[in-house]
Amino acid sequence: MFQEAASRLCTACGMCCNGVLFEIVRLQPQDSVKELEKLGIQINRRKTQPYFKQPCRFLNNCTCTIYEQRPTRCRRFECLQLKLLAAEEITEAEAAAKIAEAKTLVQRIHELLAEAGDQAVDEALEERARRVLADQTDTPLYFEMQTLKRLLNRDFRSLTD
Repeated sequence: MFQEAASRLCTACGMCCNGVLFEIVRLQPQDSVKELEKLGIQINRRKTQPYFKQPCRFLNNCTCTIYEQRPTRCRRFECLQLKLLAAEEITEAEAAAKIAEAKTLVQRIHELLAEAGDQAVDEALEERARRVLADQTDTPLYFEMQTLKRLLNRDFRSLTD
């Protein structure tokens, strides 16, 4: 029953892959850079650590199109909503409501970014907001991003992410 609920929630969300929760995914030693590159993932390096940027190009309507070949961190990630659901601390409906709340904020931020002239939908949300905001802190975009960050940190990210 948990697996079915988790699957429904994940395919309704996608924020771990669409550039909302994370800007990059660091590859692990067991990940084959060559195999991932063959799939079409552009691998970058920070110092010697390989990673790829979010949003993931293999996300299609909240579904991973390389699910069986996905990198280790993608396999292991479980958002806080799923952890709470597995522990029976929340219901599927409560998790779905949190996802809807976050997605509503994300949509509002996308609208504000578009109003500011930013159309870089192939970049992570926070990266886009940083560029648009620069040193501005008294704008609706700044306040919406702060609200989203608090929500994501409180309800979706865990200390081990």
